Amino acid sequence: MTPLIVSNLGALSIAVLYYLWRDVYQARLRRERIKRERVAYMLWCAANQMK
Repeated sequence: MTPLIVSNLGALSIAVLYYLWRDVYQARLRRERIKRERVAYMLWCAANQMK
């Protein structure tokens, strides 16, 4: 293989790994954000019932 193809394959593999990692990371952040919003809403509802 020529060095140009090898370097392009290396860059492509790094980009693929990065995008896979980013998708997993963003999905985890999204789940945590939704969980925090639900807990905040639950606390808000409980506080309003105490009035």
